[in-house]
Amino acid sequence: MFKNDAFSWSIGYAYANRLLPDRRRYLVDDAIENGVYALSTGNDISREWTKLDEHILSVNITDDHKLHFGQWQPKIKLGAYGEYRTRKYTTREFIYNWNADENHMPADFRHMDVPTLLSDEANFGEDKLYMLEQVRMRNNYKGNNTIGAGYLLVNLPFRLMDINAGLRYEYDKMELISNTKDTEESHMSRFYKYGDFFPSANMTYRLNDRHQFRLSYGRSINRPEFREVSSSVYYDFDLASSVQGNTELRNCYVDNIDLRYEYYPSKGEQISLAFFYKHFDSPIEWTYTVAGGTDLVYSYVNAHSADNYGLELDIRKNLGFIGLPYFDWSFNGSLIKSQVNFPAGMKEENRPMQGQSPYLINTGVFYHNEQIGFDVALLYNRIGKRIIGVGRSGGTTGDGDNARIPDSYEMPRDAFDLTATKKFGKHLELKATVRDLLNQPVRYMQFAKVSYSDGRHQEVEQITRKYVPGRNLGFTAIYKF
Repeated sequence: MFKNDAFSWSIGYAYANRLLPDRRRYLVDDAIENGVYALSTGNDISREWTKLDEHILSVNITDDHKLHFGQWQPKIKLGAYGEYRTRKYTTREFIYNWNADENHMPADFRHMDVPTLLSDEANFGEDKLYMLEQVRMRNNYKGNNTIGAGYLLVNLPFRLMDINAGLRYEYDKMELISNTKDTEESHMSRFYKYGDFFPSANMTYRLNDRHQFRLSYGRSINRPEFREVSSSVYYDFDLASSVQGNTELRNCYVDNIDLRYEYYPSKGEQISLAFFYKHFDSPIEWTYTVAGGTDLVYSYVNAHSADNYGLELDIRKNLGFIGLPYFDWSFNGSLIKSQVNFPAGMKEENRPMQGQSPYLINTGVFYHNEQIGFDVALLYNRIGKRIIGVGRSGGTTGDGDNARIPDSYEMPRDAFDLTATKKFGKHLELKATVRDLLNQPVRYMQFAKVSYSDGRHQEVEQITRKYVPGRNLGFTAIYKF
């Protein structure tokens, strides 16, 4: 009965941890004296210890069965998958404080270089700098997640056409255990349970050996992570802001349709052009609020729905036709139109989905010489202006207009990466990498529409965050026995 079957199974275990010992951060501003930057309060200097442990146990069972109806031989694939994951996250934070009214600190300590100030033991004591622990037990959490899935996949081969259709069912149960109080262990469990079907279909029509069309549909899911549904607050250095989870976050479901034309000029070469459409039900987006007048706090929310559609061009081509046989060129570019849908009556502006760029460009030139064992790759990437944090409606002004905190945008930048690899014999390989050669600044900007009493309208631009990420240099040596 099973002579035409291919049965396989696997069991896996993975452990991941992240230890962040003594992360130090300080802030200087001109709150005391305009234009003069200095320490304002003890909260401006902090030290943090965080630890995360995660265990994942998984099992997978698959059976491939071939059917024979004369020359026609379709295939059926059955499978089951199970996963159990646990995570524990703990954090402790300390701040440096001092008595602002009476202390024996140097007279100009607020204006001193902070690392120099902290490295001198003479600046510590009861009447000088001392440390206080910010006890925030609500930032700690632990949880477990169980996934059980079963799927069926059918392959129907025809002379000029292949059809693959499948259906997958997934049951997901997440338990998040967090504290309800900052000062003591006060565990409370919150459960997230879902059972969903995910259909898929893929049809390939071959015009000949070089040309074919592909039409596909699939449904997928984006589940919130533990930290996204926890009440934990952590500091993100890229955003220069705190990030807090949202316990009411829901799953996002994505329906994807893709129509693609593919052309294969020769072995290893491909040119394809695709039209795609994606519908998002409850997409998860980053939003932000303003705390304390100037501090931004990011979090996660579900939008009602969103639609993305566009074109994608993919090219892989050897450059031998211009006399460069050792060189290959690759290009992937997309044009995307994105639109978030709001329920009727909401005072929200039309906008693209958070994180979605109107265009994406990835291209590269590759040199490969097997005879001398030398490879070089130069890669280029650019993304279009995209929303990094969604603003929100802030009610109405005295004139009845909608008052709004503007969206925050990440602006385009050019990024080049260079990799060179040299093999020495059969055993030794050396690799050098340089990431972000240009090291262009990362800029976050806001664009606000301002109306004046004389009827004039103007769009105001403001840079809210700017930093240089730096170049990353890497060197790797590999020896194969």
